[in-house]
Amino acid sequence: MSGTGTMACEDRNSRAWRWVGVALLGIVWVGVYYAGYAAAGLDAVTWRFWMVDLNPVPWLAGLAMLRVYMVRRDHYRARGGDSRLWSAGHVLSFVSGLLLTLALWESPLNGFVGRSMTLYTVKLMGEFEFAAPLMVLGIPFSLVDSVRVKGPWWSILRVVHRPAVTAVALSIILVLWDMTDQMALGLHNALVFGLLPGVYLALGMVVWMQSLRALPAFPNLRNHLRKGLYVWAMEFAMMAMGTVWFWSAMKGMNPSIGTPLVWGMTRVADMHIAGAVMTGLSLPTMCLVSWHFWQWISGVVGVSESDEYGDYSRPVGRQEL
Repeated sequence: MSGTGTMACEDRNSRAWRWVGVALLGIVWVGVYYAGYAAAGLDAVTWRFWMVDLNPVPWLAGLAMLRVYMVRRDHYRARGGDSRLWSAGHVLSFVSGLLLTLALWESPLNGFVGRSMTLYTVKLMGEFEFAAPLMVLGIPFSLVDSVRVKGPWWSILRVVHRPAVTAVALSIILVLWDMTDQMALGLHNALVFGLLPGVYLALGMVVWMQSLRALPAFPNLRNHLRKGLYVWAMEFAMMAMGTVWFWSAMKGMNPSIGTPLVWGMTRVADMHIAGAVMTGLSLPTMCLVSWHFWQWISGVVGVSESDEYGDYSRPVGRQEL
């Protein structure tokens, strides 16, 4: 009995120290943000900036997600759950993805994006290509019981998870309403500017969940060839847009409004770099495409796979998060 009490006390102490660390990191982060916004030429001294001009929604949502994630992991570990199914690697990946999400979504970078098409590209593409997969890989989907995946949020996700629905959404965002027009509107409309990073993050997470078959009971493409072609088509649209930017000599295609541009670049040079960045940032998802094609080729030539989808499709018992 005393041993159980000691373990509970140690667990409470470890959680307390964890949140002390979070608080200290938050203080450091505020200092970094203050310095960054001051460097961007924004008045980061006044209370009005921090209480009105700074968008608190991403930060509040991020803190809420982090709390839910850590509390459920603590409950799982307290019941003696298998540490391999919710490892420190999962936590590191999720927290890294969440911090990157916030750094791109609501950060001092916002003070510069009106002066550089390249920075706006990094802001949106970073959410899709880096933050989204980090967060997906940090979620222990092998512990999610598909029978219990019910409720309004899961119902919405189930609809968006349909490849046809996701493909239409990606076509609108990447082709019909390209990033140049998104940037032009976002620089004049605070609501669009604030929502677009979340749209890119959400679509990126859905694409990675579909590709990894994280939720097998949800509508999904069932083989590697279809998944590879599906993701490749999406990436091809992004890389084609980046190529157009890279080779274009039309200054009018750059919607940035700041004068002068960051680092003293011309508008054409900034657009060329933005095109190269868009193509380069597609690397993580192109690696995913290559993996799907290699898995498909392995099946064609008769090489057996011991575990096609890793931990995501491994059967587990009914364990609560």
